[in-house]
Amino acid sequence: MSQIYDVVVAGGGHNGLVAACYLAKAGKKVCVVEKNDKVGGGVMTRELTVPGFKHDVCSVAHTLLQANPLLRNDELGLVARFGLRYVNPDKMTAIFYDDGTTLEFYTDLERTCQAIAKFSQHDADAYRRFNHQVFQNLDMMVMGMFHAPPNAGAQAVMMEQSAVGQDLMRTQAMSAWDVISEWFESDKVKIALARYASEAMMNPFDNGTGFGFYIILPFMHRYGVGIPVGGSGAFADALRACLESHGGVVRTSSPVKQFKLDGGKVTGVILESGEEILAKKAVISTLHAKQVFPHMLPGVSYPEGFERRIQTLKHSSFQPFNMHVALHEAPRYRVGPAVDDFFWVERSHSSVEEFSRAFRDLEYGIPRRDYVAYVMQDVYDKTRAPEGKRALNMYAFAPYNLKGGAARWDEIGKEVAHGFLDDLRKLTTNMGDDNIIGFSWMTPLDIERHNNAMIQADILHFGSYNWQIAGNRPAPGYGQYRSPVEGLFIAGASTHPGGGVTASSGRNVARLLLDEEFGMDFDKLVAA
Repeated sequence: MSQIYDVVVAGGGHNGLVAACYLAKAGKKVCVVEKNDKVGGGVMTRELTVPGFKHDVCSVAHTLLQANPLLRNDELGLVARFGLRYVNPDKMTAIFYDDGTTLEFYTDLERTCQAIAKFSQHDADAYRRFNHQVFQNLDMMVMGMFHAPPNAGAQAVMMEQSAVGQDLMRTQAMSAWDVISEWFESDKVKIALARYASEAMMNPFDNGTGFGFYIILPFMHRYGVGIPVGGSGAFADALRACLESHGGVVRTSSPVKQFKLDGGKVTGVILESGEEILAKKAVISTLHAKQVFPHMLPGVSYPEGFERRIQTLKHSSFQPFNMHVALHEAPRYRVGPAVDDFFWVERSHSSVEEFSRAFRDLEYGIPRRDYVAYVMQDVYDKTRAPEGKRALNMYAFAPYNLKGGAARWDEIGKEVAHGFLDDLRKLTTNMGDDNIIGFSWMTPLDIERHNNAMIQADILHFGSYNWQIAGNRPAPGYGQYRSPVEGLFIAGASTHPGGGVTASSGRNVARLLLDEEFGMDFDKLVAA
């Protein structure tokens, strides 16, 4: 006999869990269904090298989450009741260039300006002005992350009414590089800032990427880095504990085959095993929009143009290649102690030409080893490794679609991974075999296998280009978490505000359901 709930959530990533927690707190009977043997999706921690070393499978920091009322007001009691903790170190990012010079970014804005002044006093002053300009509008933009967005037409009309809105529209249409070049003059400073912009997984030289640069650094200066104590998966663990404390149910190792339809309305999910799990009120999908429409809804007729818009969504420019290393001691970089104790250390070009060309090679399916970061959360979170040991995450950009096909990753993955490791050996004085306890890697193809909602290993589902953000995500007219199929609501990275660890769409879809479908007051619920 089928089990029946008020709401069923397809996908146990953090947004699915967040939505389920708010609904369960409101007294609704909720079930979360997850393909993997563990919840979390992109916020998952496993022992990927040797026992005792905690490595983050995907996300390594939850920066955007730090502004969410879920965390700031502890709306679900994740901090007070379920042990969730974050650390926000002042030493954010250290960059060393191929000529041996370094540039440091701190949470403290003035310290960052002092570091930039080593290359250009003009740019140090410009960086201060830029951040203060964004700070004036940051609260408004952040607030927009935690509410359903207006449709694109209404948003354009609103933005057109003020000089600030007009500037934001222009910034969204520009390339990140062009935005940066309007403010800064030093090539090294511009390259460093463009690398921040590229963390949106888009080529910063492409039009439509400007907003990715505009917000990220002011956001970090305002809210911090957000390193989860105990690993990225600590967030998912706290959410699961919260959900179950309110009577919610989690079903792992239960992949969804399709959504159950009854008279054109979605009324549950059908697992690959054939089991049906039914929902009296709603089903929430946090899966990739391309997975769902049309493949998991056979026989459904969509509004004109909807299916084409979903199938032509533009993926991000490149994908991750993740490596995890268990160490006796932390890397000692040849550039000297300037980069010590930074959470995130990365190598960088000095030449704009080389910097730009490497991005294009990735887009043409050519693996490069230019863009790699060495991430060590255990500088500030000692739970990541056994006492006296260290855990290193190497995070690099790579193409999913290799020349010759993505399947080639199974042939060349080991060679590429060890190439990155060899580069680290050359950049340090102590990365010989006697220091390395364990080494593992995940190619873009491995990442897609781990999480099939990350089609083509796109950790953001699809690129946050200016035509694929806000009310246009996943498609114009469907950016407010309602799908074109009755009974099916959508959340996760395919919806506003996109990928990354924000918990925004999970909270937003829960607000929608409680306010409009259940006739409850979301604001009163979270204030209780």
